[in-house]
Amino acid sequence: MTKTTSKNLSERLLQYGALSAAALGVADASGQIVYTDITDIVLNVGEMFDVDITQLGTDDIFTVNNPSGLAGGNAAIVFPSSGGAFVGITAYGFEYPALMSFGQVIDGAAGYTAAGQRGDLNYYGCAYSNSNWCGDVNDGYLGVSFDLSGNTHYGWIRLDTDVNGDNLITIKDFAYEATPDTQILAGDNALSVDDFELRRITHFYDVDTKILTLDSQTPLNQMTVYNILGQEALKVGLSDTQHSEINMSVLEAGIYIARITGHNNATKTIKLVIK
Repeated sequence: MTKTTSKNLSERLLQYGALSAAALGVADASGQIVYTDITDIVLNVGEMFDVDITQLGTDDIFTVNNPSGLAGGNAAIVFPSSGGAFVGITAYGFEYPALMSFGQVIDGAAGYTAAGQRGDLNYYGCAYSNSNWCGDVNDGYLGVSFDLSGNTHYGWIRLDTDVNGDNLITIKDFAYEATPDTQILAGDNALSVDDFELRRITHFYDVDTKILTLDSQTPLNQMTVYNILGQEALKVGLSDTQHSEINMSVLEAGIYIARITGHNNATKTIKLVIK
């Protein structure tokens, strides 16, 4: 990933859909991890960024905020959607997300902050003893829980923080477990070498012709399209070709996730907006 710093965060937010690259892999016999890699988003003081962890809309957004002069001090804070929460604790009326390490379990037994309430990663340079994200944090994991279509899902967001140092916060990537009530490990993205190779695929959807064009450096053999409820809406064989043009006119207008399978069952998912 390439780290970028921009004075105009709103431009990066508009580019977010184009910059993101999602990949879907099998975590275990019953789970599927949806992983999203983005060009690193660096927040200067006064900037914030919305993490749409499923890329399906706004019901599961987590906001990372680097506020300016909050109560006269520097801080790193995060906000969940109404049904969202963070792995962490509630203490003295405040919510403190845990600083998680790679491989830690995120599930229903992890312990969470109050749903829908702001989490303080680092406040006044960790003057509050329950703050976990202290000093110069590299590759820390924020464990999250959220509601999607009435079901509970778990995920993670990888961050760097340097509050009271350079006062920068960096969002690197994120993932969630698509199977409800199924644990995920911090940092787990279920990507193999072949998966990373397949991520080089490019796609273009022509609204006028309803044609989706796929181009890849490696052969593609199948595409399965799911609606936002996780139901299969379309399956197409791609005949192990590197270039495919697929008629999407059978789909109703809406948001879909397409899972593309290539060599050695490597997978990638892309978000499609059908109009």
